[in-house]
Amino acid sequence: MTKWSASAPANIALIKYMGKTDVHNNIPSNASLSYTLDHLRSTVELESYAGLSDRWEPLANAQGKLLQLNEQAQQRYLKHLAMLKQHFGFAGHFIVRSNNNFPHNAGIASSASSYAALTLCACQALSELMHKPLPYLGEQARLSAKGSGSSCRSFFQPWAIWQEDNISGLELPYKQLLHQVIIVEKQTKAVSSSEAHQRVSSSLLFAGRPARAETRLAELLTSLKTQDWQRSFELVWQEFWDMHALFETSNPSFGYLTADTLTVLSHVKNLWQQQADGPLVTIDAGPNVHLLFRPEQINLMKQIAEELSQFHIRAAN
Repeated sequence: MTKWSASAPANIALIKYMGKTDVHNNIPSNASLSYTLDHLRSTVELESYAGLSDRWEPLANAQGKLLQLNEQAQQRYLKHLAMLKQHFGFAGHFIVRSNNNFPHNAGIASSASSYAALTLCACQALSELMHKPLPYLGEQARLSAKGSGSSCRSFFQPWAIWQEDNISGLELPYKQLLHQVIIVEKQTKAVSSSEAHQRVSSSLLFAGRPARAETRLAELLTSLKTQDWQRSFELVWQEFWDMHALFETSNPSFGYLTADTLTVLSHVKNLWQQQADGPLVTIDAGPNVHLLFRPEQINLMKQIAEELSQFHIRAAN
């Protein structure tokens, strides 16, 4: 049997994608900006299959662990593959195997990396099988966005910007940031990111959300370009709270932040107040906290990990 494989990284949005103007095509309500997390990756393997339909199987990662996907998640993943096959005009079937080297569906952008990896792998396989040119990277990113909007940003490194259906890389001064994710909860979240996108439109805060995000994006790009790290921290901090306020004011309301999440946030905020320096801090649709450091802050990164261990909270790089 012929096999193909591909790997793709996660990304962490500093200006968030939350809310859609076109649900079918995952067109976002506002532009988003992300930093690629090359060490957090998903791998996908496709194998030609003579069966009557595509099927998903777990693929062991380097630690021998198998990814667990519920039936709904499997069907959504296979639906994206079906869309890609239709795009290429392919009528055959595949066995799809996938894994992550980090927790799935816990607010660490596993859907971004997994759908990007599936799209990369499928485009490679289908181009070969159908004797068609491999779509250019921007087209593959747009195809990937139809399955998981945020996955389109994983095609570009280290910075990516997504505006409506235009996805591209971006040149900014900070090219090698250090990333640390504070794991406060590994369990699958009760409200998926897809469901969160649907619910936030019921919040009274949502009407002004696109304008707030676009204004904050413009200010953040300026602060990053001028290397104003403290202003960048302030804007990124405001942005994730803005998104989580949508969750808490939706109907019905929901939330992801735990007591341990708040402990981490308080600890890092105190550090900033004491030292007038620290990491950029953000949280996706989940409880786990992402920290981004400048390369010369590596000792600070180690310090934070050690200090948080006193609260039995684990930092992962």
